[in-house]
Amino acid sequence: MRALLLARYLPRSQISCSTSGTTLRAALLVALTIAVSACSTAPPAPQRPAPLPPQAQKPSEQARWAARLGVLASMQDWRVRGKVAYRLPDDAGSASLDWQQTGEQSELRLSGPLGVGSTEIHNEGALLSVKRDGIERLYPADAAPWLPGGTLLPVPVDSIEHWLRGVPDPAQPVTALETDNALARRIEQNGWVVEYSDYKDTQGLAMPARLLLTVPRIDLSLKVILRAWEL
Repeated sequence: MRALLLARYLPRSQISCSTSGTTLRAALLVALTIAVSACSTAPPAPQRPAPLPPQAQKPSEQARWAARLGVLASMQDWRVRGKVAYRLPDDAGSASLDWQQTGEQSELRLSGPLGVGSTEIHNEGALLSVKRDGIERLYPADAAPWLPGGTLLPVPVDSIEHWLRGVPDPAQPVTALETDNALARRIEQNGWVVEYSDYKDTQGLAMPARLLLTVPRIDLSLKVILRAWEL
């Protein structure tokens, strides 16, 4: 009753302000409650997927090597030029090299300084056709006069054709094979050891640029530098 009497004697403006203040405080309290409730029920931030392990991010060395073998095996026609130096216990020399492969046919041209002593060798299966000074002769494939001096070198032409490209001869068992980044570094086949020290990018494909071929049992070594590939 006293509160009603007090309100009766208060000015209307004072009563209105008091009521409005109460209403405003109530509205703010409701808004704050809604905001807090919304924050507490917000969905968690999406989690980033865990990074893939290294072996899942890139193919293995074995897979990359197998892919490279497939690419090089499909090469039917190619040509490479460079230089070869040979060394035997009682002989040594060098020659320029021009190897052209057309399908299964190999054609090799060797010449000494200024083109002296030019030799052409054609693969005739079990025999090699060797042409020098306009005279052509047939020799066993494993013992032909490769170099200008007429030195007989037991070089397997069929295997050389693969080794120059940096892959083993598929027709011969592989004694040892070492690769690095899907590139051959060492191949051992049929008593031969082929070591690769450098590669050169050719049309997006790494091709051998320097290799050493040795036959320990007869102390034979061939140092080959390949300067120009045509694929």
